[in-house]
Amino acid sequence: MRAGYTLPGVTGAPWNLSGRGVVAVYGCREAGALMLVRYAQSGVGPYDELLWVSLSGAPQVTRIVVSTQASVVWGRRNWAIPKSRADFAWEGAPGREQVRVTQDGRLLAHLSVRSWGPSLPVTTAVVPAAWRTLTQPPLPEAGDRATLLTTVSAAGRVRPARLSVIAGDFHPALLERRPLLTVAVPDFRMVFPAARVRPA
Repeated sequence: MRAGYTLPGVTGAPWNLSGRGVVAVYGCREAGALMLVRYAQSGVGPYDELLWVSLSGAPQVTRIVVSTQASVVWGRRNWAIPKSRADFAWEGAPGREQVRVTQDGRLLAHLSVRSWGPSLPVTTAVVPAAWRTLTQPPLPEAGDRATLLTTVSAAGRVRPARLSVIAGDFHPALLERRPLLTVAVPDFRMVFPAARVRPA
């Protein structure tokens, strides 16, 4: 593995994560998914995350903000995920809550999430590896031009949910159309292994 991306210690890969969140899948012009996550456990402790993963071709995280600088640093180093730090302000309780995400005083997203009904078990074990492998191009600070490939695995429970975008410009799709599918994930466990290198 190239220097600067796999480092020893608790912050290096793999990470074993757990927490809860919501996933909204969008189609039409640019297929993708919005994910809002509250990690209770990770390689760098608890943190919040809002991300857009493009599904037009190989999955790729194209925009992502997190609530701690440690997550920014090690997410970029381990997997070339283009994290930056933002502030998350939550109101309400799981099942009926709102979150405001701001960065340098600018509103990125004001979201409302509601979920209901029984939850069902799910696992990525039945999903082809190619569909859950992030393909991340090199970041500006990378010392070479390699792409990093990370095959993620997860298991948990899901139930129906509704995501409402109140304001913000985190991604154009959020204001242009409604998601095709939204699920709450009240409990999950996920493994982010060490990335593989695909040379340029």
